[in-house]
Amino acid sequence: MTLSIKKTLFYLCAVLIIFGGQFLPNNGRLTGKLPLIKQQTLGGSNAANYISKGPAIIYFWAEWCGICKMMQQPMTEVLKDYPGFTVAVKSGNTTSVEKYLKDNSLEWKVVNDPFGKMSEQFKIKGVPSVFFLNEKGRIILTTEGYTSQIGLRLRMWLVGII
Repeated sequence: MTLSIKKTLFYLCAVLIIFGGQFLPNNGRLTGKLPLIKQQTLGGSNAANYISKGPAIIYFWAEWCGICKMMQQPMTEVLKDYPGFTVAVKSGNTTSVEKYLKDNSLEWKVVNDPFGKMSEQFKIKGVPSVFFLNEKGRIILTTEGYTSQIGLRLRMWLVGII
């Protein structure tokens, strides 16, 4: 019985350390007030309209990023349930990005950021990067690197109650 309790406590602590570490550092990424978003999506809509009702998500990715490819399915599923848009960082011209989306059956609302200007506004250092906004449009949580669908949904739930 004692061994079982020790094992349970050990795994609980390990999960808290690993999971908690995702929330604490923002690695210099922007938090708080959202910068003015003037960019249009590839479909010609104002990107800011997609995050006007929170909680919402902004996902920075690149077509050349292997980890971003692994996040396509989890992000697609989360974007079905939450408002948001994605940003193609340094992924080529509009035609290239549209071809990539079509080839990968991605129906995302996408802002093309061929020179990384928008990613500079958000102070991202790498892709994938995800920004989680509360209902007031403030960036509450950020993450960089692979995040599972469960991790994305948990963060969305948290920003919904914060």
